[in-house]
Amino acid sequence: MKKLLSIITSLGLLAAAGAQANTPLLVDPTDFSNDGEWIVGANQFVAGDWAGFATLEAENQVSVSGDSFTFSSWDDGTSDMIETFLFQEFFAGPSDSPWPNTLFATGDEIVFTGEASATRSGPNTGNMTVRAFIKMLGYNELGWEFQTKTAQSDFFPIGSSNEAFELRVTFPDLAEDDSFQVLQVGFEITTQFSSGDMNSGTITFSNIDAHIVGDGTDPDPEVTYAGIVVDSHGNVDSGDFMGLLHVAHEPWVYVYDLSRWIYMPDPGDDFAGAWAFVLRPSAD
Repeated sequence: MKKLLSIITSLGLLAAAGAQANTPLLVDPTDFSNDGEWIVGANQFVAGDWAGFATLEAENQVSVSGDSFTFSSWDDGTSDMIETFLFQEFFAGPSDSPWPNTLFATGDEIVFTGEASATRSGPNTGNMTVRAFIKMLGYNELGWEFQTKTAQSDFFPIGSSNEAFELRVTFPDLAEDDSFQVLQVGFEITTQFSSGDMNSGTITFSNIDAHIVGDGTDPDPEVTYAGIVVDSHGNVDSGDFMGLLHVAHEPWVYVYDLSRWIYMPDPGDDFAGAWAFVLRPSAD
């Protein structure tokens, strides 16, 4: 969690300018190692009351088989209900908040697609929730942080047969409603204790992609960086220049060979060089 938030805090130095058409959103979407950008966490409930949020090791909850990935529910042995999440998170709040939006413009459409199937096991699986989601989180009427904004979110219930899904949300106007904090893209398995046992489940998924469609003002769906077409994961191969780069959050660019985020605006198609600002590694 700390790693992701430190990166997004750095991105918060930028002013929100909106997205071009089909701007990739997920960072390295097939890397579910503990060093990746995916977060695994669980809301724990005891006797109907929220008891805490546990941050889990991604490698313990996600297994890999070829091009497919399986996300498993979690049981702490004490909770009556557990909401287990696998997600990437992006700041989506007003500019003066701790979570300033830097990626989205009012009216941008965020799309999450892929294929998925689920398993459910337990004495009563009818009360389980197994789904893909795009969620906007923010303050509710009680002032509680990071509550799901259902009207600005989209969900897809995942069944036992593998099928394609597509979720879409429209980014709100933060000048009209400043209660938003973050946007999350991912999967959820909610299990409950019944008949002396805790339900369990898995989501097996593949071919996932999330991107920002934009507000329709850019008719060109092809996104480039330094004249190189950006792939569906937000990467470009710059060859001898700097190797593989993740540019979905340009001008902040992740250099895989350096394992660092750098500030390097797109130098254009016919560049002879480029200047960059390299972030100092976090102390923790």
